[in-house]
Amino acid sequence: MEYENIENDFVERTLKLIREYTGEFEVTLLINCCLGLLVLPKEKHLNSIPDEEIPLERSLWGISRERLSVDCGSCGYSLKDVIRRIRNGICHFKIKTIPDGSEEISTLEIRDRGNFKVEFNVSQMRELAESLGQHVISHNE
Repeated sequence: MEYENIENDFVERTLKLIREYTGEFEVTLLINCCLGLLVLPKEKHLNSIPDEEIPLERSLWGISRERLSVDCGSCGYSLKDVIRRIRNGICHFKIKTIPDGSEEISTLEIRDRGNFKVEFNVSQMRELAESLGQHVISHNE
């Protein structure tokens, strides 16, 4: 099937893969899909990602401040900066998987330079992918 609008079609197809996948490699699929969904906004829509600070009391786009370590001078808690750093960590494959008690991957740890670290459980990673995808679609119309 041909792309009519490559950015929107790519995002919509990626989100469909995430929503409909039922196999045993869910985390691998999420990493692959997030890679595409993180690279596209960084290259095309970074300025449209809000500078909104990730709040202490709730998550934003699946990112929880309590699972975020920003211990560097140039780091901040703005959504835009955190998305950029998550993108760097995934693109440079600075990813660690943490299993649960049954040998299933329950948590992903993503790092970037300057002691940046964020942890996601699988549902938070899915929320990040959904939020990125919806953001690109809404800012590409």
